Amino acid sequence: MEALRLIKTARHALAEARQVPDVLGEARQVALLTEAVGARLTESEDEELTGLGQQLSEAGAHAAVCLDRSVADGTPVSGGRAGRLTELGELQPTLEALDGLLRDVGETLVVLACGADTESLYWTCIDGVDAMSECKDVTARLREAVDRGGGVGRTALGGAEPERAGGGSPLLVVRLGPPGEGGPTEEERAPDYRVPGAVGASEVSVPAG
Repeated sequence: MEALRLIKTARHALAEARQVPDVLGEARQVALLTEAVGARLTESEDEELTGLGQQLSEAGAHAAVCLDRSVADGTPVSGGRAGRLTELGELQPTLEALDGLLRDVGETLVVLACGADTESLYWTCIDGVDAMSECKDVTARLREAVDRGGGVGRTALGGAEPERAGGGSPLLVVRLGPPGEGGPTEEERAPDYRVPGAVGASEVSVPAG
């Protein structure tokens, strides 16, 4: 399956996830998909793309370890979605979509961290945010490299100039402390996206964006 289609599927699945284990599972699948995309890029004949692809693959693998389901109850998540990747397609729209997906995962993990009722969940989310940010940084450098190479994928975007790497909405950053160690002030506290009536962080609701 083409990377862009898998990325869109992953974004929808993340938006639909409500239970904490499901959200963490979808975030981990995004990490595994990022690793797979990076691995495919290492097969490129372009030396710069090969090197950055290796970095992306390693960053995705690290993020998957950070989000391992052993810290939360739930059914183990396999890397099935990443295993269905057969081709990258046009790089510029694929990398742009991956960048947006990584941003969504980072913001979702921030929401989970804000409502975490255990230290293990809190630190999993924080480590995941950092790891996804690393993936996003490498993706941005890849987008720049592809753009310098002639704007691959520009036609797929309707002929419009693609968004420059580093542009758009920045990754949400919230100053937090783990459960039992204070926490953000009222001014710093992120909005509560949990479903009304939910207890603790057992359920979350994040806009599809």
